[in-house]
Amino acid sequence: MTSNDVTNENVTGNNATGYIDYLESLSKKQLMVMLARQRQEQSQKIAVVGMGCRLPGGTDDARSLWTALREGHVLATETAGVPTDSLGRPRWHLGAPDLAPLAGRLRQGAYLDDVDLFDAAYFGIPEQEALHMDPQQRLLLEVTVQALADAGLSRERLRRSVVGVFAGAGPVEYPYAWLRGGLPDGGLSPHMSTGSSPSAFSGRIALALGVAGPAITVDTASSSMLTAVHLAAQALRRRECDIALVGTANLLLSPFSTGILDRAGMLSPSGRSRPFTRRADGHARGEGCSVVVLERHADAVAAGRLPYALVRGSAVHAQGDRPSMSVASARGQRAVIERALRDAGVAPADVQYVEAQANGSRLGGQIEAESIAEAYGRLSPDAPPLHIGSVKANIGYLETASGGPGLMKTALALAHAELPPQPGEDDLDPDIPWRRTGLRVAAKPLAWPAPGVRRAGVSGFGFCGTNAHVVLESAPERAAGEPDLPGPWLLLLSGHNAPTLAGTARRLHERLRESTDWSPAAVCRTLAEARDHLAVRYASVVHDRAGLLAELARAADGAPAGAPAPADGSERTLLLSRLARRHLAGDPPDLTALWPEDGPRPPLLRLPGPALTGRRFWPDHHNWT
Repeated sequence: MTSNDVTNENVTGNNATGYIDYLESLSKKQLMVMLARQRQEQSQKIAVVGMGCRLPGGTDDARSLWTALREGHVLATETAGVPTDSLGRPRWHLGAPDLAPLAGRLRQGAYLDDVDLFDAAYFGIPEQEALHMDPQQRLLLEVTVQALADAGLSRERLRRSVVGVFAGAGPVEYPYAWLRGGLPDGGLSPHMSTGSSPSAFSGRIALALGVAGPAITVDTASSSMLTAVHLAAQALRRRECDIALVGTANLLLSPFSTGILDRAGMLSPSGRSRPFTRRADGHARGEGCSVVVLERHADAVAAGRLPYALVRGSAVHAQGDRPSMSVASARGQRAVIERALRDAGVAPADVQYVEAQANGSRLGGQIEAESIAEAYGRLSPDAPPLHIGSVKANIGYLETASGGPGLMKTALALAHAELPPQPGEDDLDPDIPWRRTGLRVAAKPLAWPAPGVRRAGVSGFGFCGTNAHVVLESAPERAAGEPDLPGPWLLLLSGHNAPTLAGTARRLHERLRESTDWSPAAVCRTLAEARDHLAVRYASVVHDRAGLLAELARAADGAPAGAPAPADGSERTLLLSRLARRHLAGDPPDLTALWPEDGPRPPLLRLPGPALTGRRFWPDHHNWT
């Protein structure tokens, strides 16, 4: 029983005595049913129904991330060079006397270019406010939009739900440049306060989407994303929210933070993160943003959303009795894994893969590998194989945002029933007891190493001591034989301006042209039911795949929106033509007319979100000279 059960006035009155009297009035069977329901609520599975990202190397969605991982792509962080803005200007002037000593380190990393661009108009944010917003807030907003599109959730749908926003935040370095150069020409702005506050990471998303529910920002360093997932899963199980948005972002805007980490001996002299290898010598710093959408699994199934994976359990733990702040605690690492497994109700031997924290420190990798082997019961070579890996070998170490790519990688591996190769597998650290344990590393794309339900763990360790671990498992596959209703169908597109509409149509056309796992009915249903219908609109009646692709191409070229005359004059075509004209006039779509309420419907698809059109929002006094 929890304290919430004891004080539930709706059932038991307003005191403990009343609750005891209530329990005594129940039969044994009634008590068992009540306890079973409570246990079911506390342990129900949480579905990962949507994912979005912007990561180094041009990775901007789950599909491109999986392709890069499966093909074993490794970013050349050692020769990256200084990142540039949308005008091609370097982020830092390395000729400045105080930056010249850091030039070598600043040329190494996994950076994002064009972080000065932001589509403020999409979110209704005034220009002056956008200028003073930390670009990490901007990244989170835009990636959240893509994650929601991937999940098939419109803002209208969100506003009818209780939505929790859980964001991980790290250092806010955007104001450092103008603090270095003195007060900006325009003086102080009231927007500088919310623009540079970590609490705005979550509050900004809730405000921009117009949603109501808990909004929480956490900072546990590299474990921030997984800590936020832990809090979100708890909130969903307690029904504090119905949908949870969880994300982190990390941008390296101040050159001096790199100098500080270099002085602390954390950075790789060679400029590469090589976890679990003989040549591991520290980490390469990285930037990026990831957002996942979580929902109770039962609700996702009822809504027709197909999860990537399920959150079975999680834990957060700090081991305070260690020598100093930055010393890794093997006992703490084992403890957080054991707590997460207990929360999940999963036996250690039933987990086949662990996405490790491993950022490139050789000693840290050795401690973590042995902690994983012990916590997961793989201390014998005869134990069931447990594969381990770290996405940091592919894209560098994203620090505060590092948990996002690791979580996404693991969810995608579960969804595809395949482990991607781990870079550096041919040069493994000989001081890790590979042959004396059940630990393994995938040398090439590997079919999931066990039949049945697939399970994996994801670790995140904050450098101040807060460790987090999440246990995931595979989601049930969608039933075969989903209905694919005959045409014609109504294609609906929109954007907050004409360039966004055209760009969105172009993205859809490119995705559908290169894949075959879609039907016109499913595409049209997804765009009608799972997208926002904004001011600038396009509508057309389509009769087959070729016709749908042709209409997307027309919209991408900026053709005028119009409802073409019926091709066959059938009653269905006439109805859809009327609905198309109403859509163009600004009416919401009549979904009951598109799909009979009590009849079969085609499945919802994962389709690209809106192509946001960024403008430059970066005052000159924020340039680092």
